[in-house]
Amino acid sequence: MKNYKLKAAPTAVSKEGNSQKEPKANRILIGVDAHLKSYQAARKIDNGAVGVAQTFGSKEALLLYVEKQREQAEEVAVLYEAGPLGYTLYRQLKASDIECLVCAPRSGEQKRKRRKNNSIDARTLTSDLSNYLNGNEQALQAVRVPSEAQEQARVESRQHDALVEQRKRIGAIGNALLLSQDYGSWSNWWRPKAFERLSRVVAPWVLKQLQRWINVLRELDQQIQQAKAELTKHYQGPRPKGMGAPSLAQLNAEVLDWKLYSNGRKIGCLAGMVPSEWSTGNSQRLGSITKVGVPAIRRIITEMVWRMILFQPEYKAVQKWREVLKGSNPGLKKKAVVAIGRQLMVDIWRLQTGRITAQELGLIMIQA
Repeated sequence: MKNYKLKAAPTAVSKEGNSQKEPKANRILIGVDAHLKSYQAARKIDNGAVGVAQTFGSKEALLLYVEKQREQAEEVAVLYEAGPLGYTLYRQLKASDIECLVCAPRSGEQKRKRRKNNSIDARTLTSDLSNYLNGNEQALQAVRVPSEAQEQARVESRQHDALVEQRKRIGAIGNALLLSQDYGSWSNWWRPKAFERLSRVVAPWVLKQLQRWINVLRELDQQIQQAKAELTKHYQGPRPKGMGAPSLAQLNAEVLDWKLYSNGRKIGCLAGMVPSEWSTGNSQRLGSITKVGVPAIRRIITEMVWRMILFQPEYKAVQKWREVLKGSNPGLKKKAVVAIGRQLMVDIWRLQTGRITAQELGLIMIQA
């Protein structure tokens, strides 16, 4: 026997209810795990649970998806991690008047659980964004996104450093060959005068191997000089003696904007030159520097400290550590250089923001 089920005819009230749009949500949060060939995005609506991550085959498809979310909520916010893809996604979202944040990569919790994939990353970012916007500033480490002009200046600075690193690496290959054949260590062996002296003492087969790198190293020398000249143009005007124009230009490029920092503690943290701490109760224990800041800033400041010791003997931080610097203990000297560097970073911030003058710091100024 066949059973028949009767369906109730839709009433006018139900038809009217279906025709009405659902009310908008207050806020939709989207965490994006960005890759070259795909994007994974997870969504959270108001106080609801984080949804399943969706995969998009292109950035255009992701942007279209985010744009559609604006029709469903009063506010839409997006978060993704800083990485090799840069800030183009951030700028495109901002151009569409969509709130976007970029955070530093963090996978400590995933390493502890030994589970990591694109879906987990996207859902974790969504959860972190929700906690951050609800007042937990420790939920993520927000990245300060540079303007296009600031990013260009920083790229020029880092390209110079990359050229120097390549020269060191290739120069070390030739130097290792000389050491292995009992010819000693030759500084800048590829330079014309050094190579001319070298060619008189080394065996022909060793000379042949070294000649493979000569043109590369000399071309790198030329490119580094051009890059340094371009950096010098970015910093004009008077400057303290010992602070080279290229170094100051690189420092400005890495800091982006000195006025964004409200106190010396924050600018010292940017360089990673603040002491680590392990304290509890009444016990306080300080350790070596954290090195959590920008490595390029720490390198520039450390190089600058040694020039300051030579050219700025009346600088207050140098005077404070003068006795240690004159001593023979290398460990204490290293600590002194770090301490001077930390103070130097703060003093440069004070100079750049007009909080102090060079005369008050005991600095000798020179013209460009």
